[in-house]
Amino acid sequence: MLEIQQNGNMKKYLSVLKKSLLFQNIEESELLHLLNCLDVQIKSYKKGEIIFSEGKNYEQSGVLISGALQIVQYDFMGNRSILAEVEPLQLFAEAYALCHFELPVNIEAACDSNVLMLNSKKISTPCSTPCHFHLIIINNLLKILATNNIKLNTKIQCLSKRSTREKILNYLYSQAKKYKSNTFEIPFDRQNLADYLCVERSAMSAEISKLCKEQIIETKKNKFKLLKLKNF
Repeated sequence: MLEIQQNGNMKKYLSVLKKSLLFQNIEESELLHLLNCLDVQIKSYKKGEIIFSEGKNYEQSGVLISGALQIVQYDFMGNRSILAEVEPLQLFAEAYALCHFELPVNIEAACDSNVLMLNSKKISTPCSTPCHFHLIIINNLLKILATNNIKLNTKIQCLSKRSTREKILNYLYSQAKKYKSNTFEIPFDRQNLADYLCVERSAMSAEISKLCKEQIIETKKNKFKLLKLKNF
């Protein structure tokens, strides 16, 4: 893990960070002041590095600037399950930092990634001299927490399906709705998709092959096309 020095470097990230839901409706000129208020740090991680470890408490949460992160859980046998993928500009680990709960998962870099670390309690607690943009970020945080709750419900619906085939189709249909297209890319390779769906990779691959033969889907690597489901 490499910590990027703040002086002279933070400004180059402002135009990117402004697109994050956390900083929505905050002017770029105000954002630099707000970032100083939140004691932010920019850190760089290599693929496979752990950003946050299971069983630990953190006061910090993060906004992914570039790359990809995975929220991962291991069972007592060491089997790996991917609970969620963190995409660029998403906030992560905010609920556990705000409640000061032990993290029940690992958050790992799926590829080389840059992360903006910030003090979550300083988000929820306005400064001694309250500024209007701090109130905006609190409202944005509430929207993020609500959105994450909806995503969790979507994942639960997917995992509640009994068969591997149903899990695959449910997940692919949810991605088609997300992108409003029957053709889309998913953020997982085959092993990671199996980990996300909590199924055996071999069984999943066999079922995907069957779906292709039945002309229900087409796929190449992480690109999919739904052929016999609702058009968007």
